[in-house]
Amino acid sequence: MHTIQEKNTQKPKILGMKEHKIQVKVIQHIRTFFPDVLIFAIPNGSATSAKNRLMLFLEGLTAGIPDIFVAESRHGFSGLFIELKTKEGVESHDQKKIRLLLQKRNYLVYVARSPETAIDLITDYVC
Repeated sequence: MHTIQEKNTQKPKILGMKEHKIQVKVIQHIRTFFPDVLIFAIPNGSATSAKNRLMLFLEGLTAGIPDIFVAESRHGFSGLFIELKTKEGVESHDQKKIRLLLQKRNYLVYVARSPETAIDLITDYVC
């Protein structure tokens, strides 16, 4: 869930925008250089109203699911999930729990803290 943080009298800053920018760079890069790779974002619904979050939850939204999924079987794994974090970001309890459940189901799961790291992980995975 996005929160507002104020610094002195400056305009409030919405947290989570750094992760958004990382994700945009990753998706654009992979779709440009690997157009046949099936990659997509998994929105978590945090940047929406309480009513929409409830609707998404009822539709199956699950807390802790990583941000990006590469739906390609490679290297003996069923697919690749990547959770994007800033350098300061911390995995939530739900994210850790889901990561372990996905790993038990033969998915490769990483936390990436920069677009370059995420791009390298995906590139290594699909090549």
